[in-house]
Amino acid sequence: MTTYNTLKKIIPPDQALANQALSRSLRQVKDIFETDLPSLSAAVSQLESNKDLDLISSLTELVPAVASNFVTATLATGTGPGNTVTINDVIGTAAGGAINPALPVVGNVLIQLTDAGDLLPLTANGGSSGSVDNGLYTLMLYTAQGEYSAGGNTDLTTTIPNTNYYPGPQIFGSAAAAFQDPGGLIAVANSWINGIAANNTALVSEANDASNTCASQLAINVVNCSAAGIDIANLVNDIANADLIANSVSAVLGFTGQLHDLGLDITEGGSAQFLQEVANIDTLSGQAVIASMREGRNIEVLNAVGIQLDTQLVDVNPNTTVANNLQDAQYTVAEARANIII
Repeated sequence: MTTYNTLKKIIPPDQALANQALSRSLRQVKDIFETDLPSLSAAVSQLESNKDLDLISSLTELVPAVASNFVTATLATGTGPGNTVTINDVIGTAAGGAINPALPVVGNVLIQLTDAGDLLPLTANGGSSGSVDNGLYTLMLYTAQGEYSAGGNTDLTTTIPNTNYYPGPQIFGSAAAAFQDPGGLIAVANSWINGIAANNTALVSEANDASNTCASQLAINVVNCSAAGIDIANLVNDIANADLIANSVSAVLGFTGQLHDLGLDITEGGSAQFLQEVANIDTLSGQAVIASMREGRNIEVLNAVGIQLDTQLVDVNPNTTVANNLQDAQYTVAEARANIII
């Protein structure tokens, strides 16, 4: 406080203290020593506050939950460090990522179960629809083909014959009922599958893990492609015609990333004027749009006097009617004093 002790001998103590506080605060500004007081004063007079953006000003956390929840639910998440997205998370299926090593595992398990005869209740094929050697999958195929339905019409009475693996004959109202009803083909097949799994726990676990890996790879690719605005079914057409997907996540996020630059366009009818007029100031997101544009203009003003911030923006002429209108929501002296934290 040596400076303060010296200064209070020249000017009133309260003014000396205020000057000391201002000095300490300014020293926290990056590159403050690259400018002079007149230039800094002129720049500060142009800075914009968030006075009328009450939802922004009242935030008590750097990133509110509503914003982080939106990002979590909307943006792609991946398998990289910190859930960052890798190329494999978006197009890994096409390249065989995670699937190439998993599919042979499933195949090897099926081969082992087949060689041991454990899958016969499901896959056995006696060579004809009336063979007692037919397994459940073979019976399902014949049923779908109308082999067991009256007149071959699957909408009519369907009789599933007795085999070594199915307790028939069972009569159902239709082929669909033969699949779905209690005692039908699906129920009996599930019973056999449960038995096979119980008798081969290690192999089944190995196959399930590999299958889940494939399914997870497919699922994460679908989600991330959607989040990136990639429509696989129409990808060729989109590329050929340069189609834009309305309200796509990538378009929205690209727009928000340009708010600093858009806020610099303060010409009549320009981006800043338009966006400020259409933004819903009653919502946090609407106020955030306006606050982001103001921040962009503040950064530009400070850059112009040598206070360089991490975000570098292009030059803009602030001397327009729109610029003055966009900056008119400032604190009065009384309001500023009332908001000073002692």
